[in-house]
Amino acid sequence: MVSLIRSDRVLVFADPAYPRACSQALLRKLLPGPFEVSDASHLAQALEDAPRLLVSFHGPYFPKAAWNALLRFLERGGNLAVFGGMPFARPVTAAGEVEPEQDVYARQLCLGPFFPVDLAASGAQPASLRLVAAPEALFLRDCALPLSSERPGRFWACYPRLTQTSDYPEEIGSAGPFDTLLRPLLFAVATTPYGEERLATPAFVLDQLGGRFQGGRWLLSLWEPETAEDWLALAEPIQRLLALALEDPLCCAVRPVLACYRPEEAPALVVTLPERLDLELRITVTQADDGQVLRRWDFAAPASPVHSERYLQMALPPKAGLYRVHTEYRPVGGQWLSQETGFWIWDEALIAATRGKRLVAGRDYFYQGERLFLVCGTTYMDSRVQRKYWRLPNPARWEREMAEMKAAGINLLRTGLWTAWRDVLPVAGVPTESFLRALDAFVLTACRQELQVIFTFFAFFPPLFDGLNPWLDPRSLEAQERFLSLLARRYAQVELLSWDLINEPSFGDPARAFAQRPLPNYDRYEQQAFVQWLKERYTLEQLQLRWRETPAELSSWEQLRLPREADYSTSVRDTTARAMLKVADYTRFSQEMFVTWARRMYRAIRAAGSQTLIGVGQDEAGARIAPQFYATAVDYTTTHPWWNVDDLLWDMLLDKTPERPNLIQETGVMLVRDVDGRPWRTEQANAWLLERKLIMGLMANGAGLIQWLWHTNAYMTSENENSIGLVRADGSAKPELLVMREFCRLAEALADQLQEAPEPPPVWLVIPYSQWFVRPDLGALPTRQAVRALAYELGVIPQLIGEQRLASELERTGHRPQLIILPALQLCEPAAWFAVLDYVQRGGTALVSGVVGRDMHNLPFNPHLNYGAGLPAPEPVAPYEVLRLEDGSRYQLSFTQEKTGYVRKAHNELRELQMGAGRLLWAGLPVELAGELEPLARLYQRALGKTPLEPLPEGWRRPWLLVRRPLKEGRLLLVASEAGDEQRLSLAEEGLTLAVAPQRAGAVLWRPGEPPRLFGGLRAVAADGPAHE
Repeated sequence: MVSLIRSDRVLVFADPAYPRACSQALLRKLLPGPFEVSDASHLAQALEDAPRLLVSFHGPYFPKAAWNALLRFLERGGNLAVFGGMPFARPVTAAGEVEPEQDVYARQLCLGPFFPVDLAASGAQPASLRLVAAPEALFLRDCALPLSSERPGRFWACYPRLTQTSDYPEEIGSAGPFDTLLRPLLFAVATTPYGEERLATPAFVLDQLGGRFQGGRWLLSLWEPETAEDWLALAEPIQRLLALALEDPLCCAVRPVLACYRPEEAPALVVTLPERLDLELRITVTQADDGQVLRRWDFAAPASPVHSERYLQMALPPKAGLYRVHTEYRPVGGQWLSQETGFWIWDEALIAATRGKRLVAGRDYFYQGERLFLVCGTTYMDSRVQRKYWRLPNPARWEREMAEMKAAGINLLRTGLWTAWRDVLPVAGVPTESFLRALDAFVLTACRQELQVIFTFFAFFPPLFDGLNPWLDPRSLEAQERFLSLLARRYAQVELLSWDLINEPSFGDPARAFAQRPLPNYDRYEQQAFVQWLKERYTLEQLQLRWRETPAELSSWEQLRLPREADYSTSVRDTTARAMLKVADYTRFSQEMFVTWARRMYRAIRAAGSQTLIGVGQDEAGARIAPQFYATAVDYTTTHPWWNVDDLLWDMLLDKTPERPNLIQETGVMLVRDVDGRPWRTEQANAWLLERKLIMGLMANGAGLIQWLWHTNAYMTSENENSIGLVRADGSAKPELLVMREFCRLAEALADQLQEAPEPPPVWLVIPYSQWFVRPDLGALPTRQAVRALAYELGVIPQLIGEQRLASELERTGHRPQLIILPALQLCEPAAWFAVLDYVQRGGTALVSGVVGRDMHNLPFNPHLNYGAGLPAPEPVAPYEVLRLEDGSRYQLSFTQEKTGYVRKAHNELRELQMGAGRLLWAGLPVELAGELEPLARLYQRALGKTPLEPLPEGWRRPWLLVRRPLKEGRLLLVASEAGDEQRLSLAEEGLTLAVAPQRAGAVLWRPGEPPRLFGGLRAVAADGPAHE
């Protein structure tokens, strides 16, 4: 961490020709000591002369010609202080031309993308905006921090990446080393509709402890004042900030040896001291509940040539509970900083108080006792060290942050292990004592705040633990069971703690975790399991037929091989013969192997004594590991709606089964880039997208939502991960936090009012996995289109159900939906088909489009439709087709994007067949694969006998979604708009006209005898303009 620059010289870049130039007189009032000045033309040479600190008040403006010299200066460990806005955003050429704003220079310094802070959008009261010293900036606590309410200036925010490499590059979720330490110094705080909020961080410091810029300290002030008088008003804090910027980077940490102690154990602290710095320290230990001081230490730590540690032993504490450790420290003669940590003494009474608070699963929601529990959660580990929270535990920080989340309305936290299992479990299946004590402390802190916790054991793939296949090798499975069993047994009495077996699992090759369909790992366990799975279903001769292989190609089971990557190609331009049907079988095999694994882990947890909920946190898996397959192996299903923003409702409905809740368990907004590398969306646009996701989660019958992530994770190499979260790495609130607070306000208003519908939704939409496993577009596209037609055009939220579960689900529940839809059939399991026929015979209505009588291996079977002349032979669709109805009406359908190369039709009519007590409507064209939505909506309308929401001009689609839900007392209305302009909705039933802001979502809550309460992007307006019903 030692800089290569040993001088104390201060160089100020100040050029009168540049924007936001400061006069020499103003600089003398702002800088605390002697300094040199360089203009743009001489800056590169001045930096080569190795000053200790470079200062600029030009904000984003800098000489482009000096960039390489500036980069070399920072790489040698030079210190930096930039005031006046986002640094290095506006290069200025030697000719004086100011280039457009760009973030490529900031990204090169690992400062990430940046955004202006929109104070008005936060709802901040203008007169309430003020500057507040951060808790760590002890040196600013006695300093006046004036800020003009009439001219507060402009603020920016950036997303710095604080690590430059990964600890475990082979792990998808790996954290990285602490190359950079970020300390917030000043916050801009204002009163918002949700209380006091840190809306910006006008000053923070980056200590470069390792990596490319090791040895430097960077002070960044992303605030642009309006006048020079505003600088002068803050002259004293600026001088103190610059004195801090001149010091060396400092990593001094006080932490407990263990995060949690047993009552008979004496706590101890370890102080990690930096090299080559003389320090003064003042450490105080207090009891969190009554503030009683247990111990104080005041001492000086002399400089050492290497990092060193000092242990501080304590006596036995007087009682169980949380203890805080407050430390004030500084380099001798330097600026005072502070930090806080803590430890727990195991509190059995706190654990006992959780009894009766565990969640149980209903059909659509969770319950705590008799009370419906709508999940309003977030993912949390630690705001500073993130995924290393168990290695560097800080219970005092957890307590403070969990209290903030609880106050916001959060009732559940999701946490766990996403990486570094070998650190946690150096012996396979046996965790370290320090990890267990850290988890003890985390659990106790959550219990103190009465927050439910979901702990995630694994991510993406379970650890191999010296095995060859994480899902199938007995060595791996036994170690995984040992780990799960140990934690389940340890916390069996903690009823606020439940389990997530694995985050976003994939089967097959770990290097291809997020492939559309699982690709094989090609190890011997996988080969043996696949062969055995096939033997249980087919004879060798039957398999030859199903895979279209000759006896010479597949003469014995020993000759059978897993599918090759080339077999996965679905391009119509791929002219090679591929084993696509083998891929489909392998995909189905992978689903069942995961179910076997999940059931085994479930049994291990139950055998260890834990009775709380068990789930699997899956993302938008499609055909990878689908909740529709593993639902029976867990207590609830999940969706992580990240990327499918064009079909959010479909994305969330896809994993909801008729008998188990579906938790929208991980949602946020991914980073999308423009062609120049800058973020595609503004921070505010991200917030509105999150708002739509939250409201649509309720529309999709979700059991609640868990946002990812409360605090942005800056310790990963992925700039995408660095950008996701409600609170920036500098401690300030993103606009998404205000959206989350509003959703929590809605959830609080719905307490004791939500109720499960008496039965599952009346319309069941079958997910055609047989064709999805062969060609993913044949499963995803028709179900997307069907959901949009039903929900947006007819106001119907369907129940999606996997083709493989249809027969058993109809038999299990005895429930008869009003309508079953089989969309755009090309292939179908005979068992599912005959289950539909049986349902029709007993009085149901089914709507089928496409080709019937072809099984999952594209072999014909008799669908028993009693056609005298037999079924028409399927043939490819044409680019344009016409669907003819019995009444003579006709709909033109288009099949574009190469569908003529892989989509078939049976005929061009809508035929209605009376079968037993019911009817089967069969459209011979796969209508859900056509580009047009209106014919599909009209077809569904006919099958349902339902009046559409309103007629629209030809070719128009409804850009908003409206769902009504009865409450125990009153009614809930949920609205989401995908339109680029304001939408007006006239609600005749409620006698209300709503204005929905562009791309916003919200809710209206009616209670008897009360005026309607509006949430989110809705407002009531007078019914004097054009409106939709």
